[in-house]
Amino acid sequence: MYIDIHEDLRTDMTMKSAKKTIMQRSHTLIINEKYYTIKGDENMESFEFVYWDHNYNKILLFNLAIAIGLFASLRFFSGVISHINPSDELLKKDNPAFGISMAGVVFAVTIVLTGAIYGDPIYTLEESVIAVGLYGIFGVLLMGLTRIIFDKIALPNISIRDEIIKGNVAAAIIDAGNVIATALIIRTMMVWVEANTIEGILAVLSGYVISQVLLTATTILRTKHIHKKNGGKDVQEELAKGNVALALRFSGRKIGTAFAITAASNIMIFEYHDISMLLVIWAASSMLMIAILSIISFIANKLVLFHIDLDDEVINRKNIALGAVQCALYISIGLLLAELMA
Repeated sequence: MYIDIHEDLRTDMTMKSAKKTIMQRSHTLIINEKYYTIKGDENMESFEFVYWDHNYNKILLFNLAIAIGLFASLRFFSGVISHINPSDELLKKDNPAFGISMAGVVFAVTIVLTGAIYGDPIYTLEESVIAVGLYGIFGVLLMGLTRIIFDKIALPNISIRDEIIKGNVAAAIIDAGNVIATALIIRTMMVWVEANTIEGILAVLSGYVISQVLLTATTILRTKHIHKKNGGKDVQEELAKGNVALALRFSGRKIGTAFAITAASNIMIFEYHDISMLLVIWAASSMLMIAILSIISFIANKLVLFHIDLDDEVINRKNIALGAVQCALYISIGLLLAELMA
C-alpha cells in the first residue's frame, strides 16, 4: 500500500486542529477540506498516517516552559492574593483547608493553560511565547480578581481568607469550586475567540465580566432562596460553622453553572464585526442554559434522591454523603449540557 499525496501537503496541513477524516471505501483522505487520493488494496480496512513537523519542537518546548513557570509561581501567587504565607500553612500548620484551596488553584490554572495553548502552534517562536505567556498570566490574574469578587460581593458576610487560615474545610471547598468554575469559563472564552490580538483579549475580558455577573447573581439568588425556604438559615453562617455538606453542594452547583455558561458559547460562532451584539446574545443564551440546568437538576435530584428532604439533610444534619452526591449531579448535568451543545 502507498499514499499518493502532493508535495505541498506540508504547507496545506495544520498540525493540531486539522480535521482528518478517512473514507475507507473511497480511499480518500480529507485534510483541511482538501482531498487526497489513497491508493491501496481494496480489502484494506485501515492504515496509519503520521505526520510531524519538527519545526514545532522548539515552540512546544517553550510553551511547556511557560506552563511550568506559571505552576512554579502558584505558591507565590496564592500567597500574594490571599495574604497568607503558603510555607507556614502547608508545612508548619499542616492546614488541610489551605491545601484544598491551593489544589483548586492548581487545577484551575491548568484549565486556563489548556485554553492558552489550544489550537494550532503559532508559526514563530516569539508569537508563541507572547500568546501563551500573555493569556496564561491574564487568566491567572482574572482568577485572583474572581476571589475578591466572591469574597466581597457574593458572600460579603464571611471572610474566605480568614476561614481558610482557621482550617475551615468548607470555606476551602467553596473557594476551590469558585476558581475552577471561573477557569472553565475563561478557557471557553479563549478557545471561542481563537485570536491572539488586543481585540481577542478584550473579548475574553468582556466575556469574563458577563460570566462573573451571572455567577455572582446566581450565588446571591441561591443564598436568598435557601434563607427563605429553610426558616431563615444563613448560607454564609453555615459555611462559617464548617458545613462541608453544604459547601460541596454549593461548589458543585457553581461548577455546573459554569458548564452551562460554556454551553452557550458552543452554539455560537465568534465574529469580530459585531462583538457587542454577540456578547449580549451569549449572555442571554447563558441565562437560558442556567435555567435549563436548574430544571434538569431539580428533576434529577427528585429521581436519584427521591423521598429525601435534601435541604434538611445537607443544611441541618450536615450529611456529607448527600452533599457529595448533589455536587456530582450538578457538575454532571452541566457537563452534559456543554457537550450536547458542542
